[in-house]
Amino acid sequence: MVKRPPARRLPRKAKPGTKGFGPEECRIEQLTGASAAAAKAIANAGGCIVGSYKEPLAGHIVLLSVLPIDAVEPTPFQRDLSDAHHKRLADVINKTGRFLDPIIAVLAPKDRFWTPNGRHRLEAMRRLGAKSITALVVPDREVAGKSWRSTPGRLTTLRSAHWRSSAFTVG
Repeated sequence: MVKRPPARRLPRKAKPGTKGFGPEECRIEQLTGASAAAAKAIANAGGCIVGSYKEPLAGHIVLLSVLPIDAVEPTPFQRDLSDAHHKRLADVINKTGRFLDPIIAVLAPKDRFWTPNGRHRLEAMRRLGAKSITALVVPDREVAGKSWRSTPGRLTTLRSAHWRSSAFTVG
């Protein structure tokens, strides 16, 4: 008889308000360590930081930045680009006149950036001729190896705004 491995336990639902940080605790006064190095890389690439914060669940630092679009590439191991998807997304961004969903970016070699989550948005903005793109820069490069597709609650908080807006006719 073959013994099956034990079933994987799912974490229990936490009680509301018991994890993470409050709004004031997410504020950053000064960048240090890896986040300061990321800030330097952003400046060296010709970008700028427009805000920084600790994400409210685990306190990891995130830099809200505007990066030159030519300094950002998809991670080398991403799935293929869907032509229909990025064209449709470019159409919606163009109709609304707003880019509301920053890409996720991590440091890559030579003061460049990889996006493990944002290839279609990046290509849509390139299709529209954008000079720059808004990015949530995560100083930890190891984030690039995470599978965003399989992670529940992945970092796509504003993506639905583009899809919802595509249901409306913008004249």
